Amino acid sequence: MPSAIRLAALAATVLVAGPALAITTAFDAPLVLAAGQTAGAWYVDRYAPAGFAAPTVFAGDNRLKQSIAATDGVSGRPAPFAATFYNTQGRKFDVEPGTTSVAIDLHVAADWAGTGRRMAGLWGTGFDTDGNVSFFPTLEFASLGGTPLFRAWNGNGYNAIGLPTGFAYDGFARIGYALSGGNLVYTVGDLSISVDANGTTAFGNIMLQGHNTADGVSYDIYWDNLATSVGTAVPEPAAWGLMLVGFGLVGGRLRRRAAASVAA
Repeated sequence: MPSAIRLAALAATVLVAGPALAITTAFDAPLVLAAGQTAGAWYVDRYAPAGFAAPTVFAGDNRLKQSIAATDGVSGRPAPFAATFYNTQGRKFDVEPGTTSVAIDLHVAADWAGTGRRMAGLWGTGFDTDGNVSFFPTLEFASLGGTPLFRAWNGNGYNAIGLPTGFAYDGFARIGYALSGGNLVYTVGDLSISVDANGTTAFGNIMLQGHNTADGVSYDIYWDNLATSVGTAVPEPAAWGLMLVGFGLVGGRLRRRAAASVAA
């Protein structure tokens, strides 16, 4: 169904009740990896990236390093994985039941601006009250068409978010998404947009994705400070400010209107 894009106002209703449980992973300890769905492990989504390791020291701190390798391009993959579907290469992690918001730091390298490709994305799976899959939150950095930006999935296509105030290449950007009043609110720095959540009441997992090509490409993605919150889905307008703290937006304000939809 079509989803209208709009700025998320500071007075928006946020789905939390009382103090939400904040779960933060700074990637200071080794990760548990698995091929298939395993509790407490990062398991493969679509196709395993060449590397997925923490702690990896980068820019003065421990990070999660995700590596995409040219040998895992279409021509280098086994026949069952030759479809372009498997160019998306990442790992998935099951979050706490009732999770309603997710945020993480993404390092955006300077050379990503001119690749003309999708580079890195924070994905997830949303579920409705009956436990059915209802939405796939997708927030990513791409430079398709020569325009580097963050963009978000609205259920039918992508909406451009742009670049937040103070954005700098070779630095980290705080990105995330949360449920609010029947909508899914995507946040990048001081910018937010909302789309219809299609009945989603909680997230069941998150995915960290990179993107390969037909001929194959090699690059690294660095992530840090993964945080989720768990709360009962009841309106509490005052909680919006607390959510901004979680996303690293204290003192920020929404300065720009999101651009029109861009093609996938």
